[in-house]
Amino acid sequence: MQTQPPSNSRRRRTLRERFVRWLPPLTFAQPLESQYRNWHVEHARERVQYSMLPAMGVMLILALAGGPFAEMRHTLFAADQREIVDMLRFGVVLPTCTAMLLVTYTKVYSRWLPFTAPPVAMIQGLCLIIFDLLMHRQGFTLSAVMPMLVLSAFMLFGMMHIQATVIATAIVAAYGISGWLAGINSGQRLFDVAMSCFALILGYFFHYSFARSQRLNWFRNMLLTDSVHRDALTNIGNRRMFDVHIERLWNQAIRTRVPIALLLVDLDHFKAFNDHAGHQAGDTCLSRVAGAIAMSARRPLDLAARYGGEEFVVLLFDVKRDRVEELCRDLHANIAALQLPHPASSVGPHVSVSIGAACVEPQTGRNHEGLIQLADEALYAAKEGGRNRTVVMDREYATLNTGSFRVPRSRARNQAA
Repeated sequence: MQTQPPSNSRRRRTLRERFVRWLPPLTFAQPLESQYRNWHVEHARERVQYSMLPAMGVMLILALAGGPFAEMRHTLFAADQREIVDMLRFGVVLPTCTAMLLVTYTKVYSRWLPFTAPPVAMIQGLCLIIFDLLMHRQGFTLSAVMPMLVLSAFMLFGMMHIQATVIATAIVAAYGISGWLAGINSGQRLFDVAMSCFALILGYFFHYSFARSQRLNWFRNMLLTDSVHRDALTNIGNRRMFDVHIERLWNQAIRTRVPIALLLVDLDHFKAFNDHAGHQAGDTCLSRVAGAIAMSARRPLDLAARYGGEEFVVLLFDVKRDRVEELCRDLHANIAALQLPHPASSVGPHVSVSIGAACVEPQTGRNHEGLIQLADEALYAAKEGGRNRTVVMDREYATLNTGSFRVPRSRARNQAA
């Protein structure tokens, strides 16, 4: 019996499966991938800072400094090339180095580094390739620099693996093609291109190994942290996770100058629900309500957590008041759609919630306790207003005295009983 040879599609699928087993893709399913990328940008900051200052500083000194450096430039380039050399010095090297230093050492780091690093790395690589072509006329070359330039795409800018590989590959291709177009086809040039390709392969596998280890360590730590910071009953974040997250998010909002919001969500007459239906039914109710609340915190930096008892919190990053009001309306609708019977409620026949929301733009010198207090005051105002409603406060933050509540809490507690 004759067997049919494998089809081309099956052969390609087999090769792809073998390649994936050999080099697993460096990616997580969403939303883990977004969470990792946010962590990576912040985690790589210290490494980028330590490497960026000397690297950009050396480039600025070589390109702009006088004295022996000016004499070196006059030796490397012909007199009729000085105009284009000056254009590259002041039009490329100076602004790109300045941009990278500003991004690395200022508050815009987290927001702008992923968009600044790839084009700067590519532009500076092309600039050095042009310098190399110009220097050939004087009998000099930057061939010794090219492997370091290729490796710098992997090591220097804190880019993700795919970004670094694309930039490094483009630099090697530009180096080879530019020499061929300029008629530089000597054996030495071919050797220099081969060394750049070797640097590309070496940088790829080294960075791949580093990135994979970093991802695995992050994932293990996240699983460990998640088990400690997750509420066993509702399967969302617990109070400890919220305390850690709000402090980090507050500092991040100060650096990026964006507003954050906090929603305090309290089940209406939950004690009466437990007394009427029993604690097992109460646990089921809390679990289902938590699932509806978690739908309001789907972005990587947002968080839904159980604050304590029948109270939940939703922490939102970079949102304005109109969006908060919309999310609160959706939250009321999602909980109403659960149709959980609550015969002991004076608000309605089904389980409902009261929401106190606070929207503030964090400021240096103030801490997140004021945000929690403002949301707490809004929650008690919602309870005093009849429950099953939302109260949003934002402008009140300007006159807030942290630790001194303006809402008559004793009356609110009496109403909550």
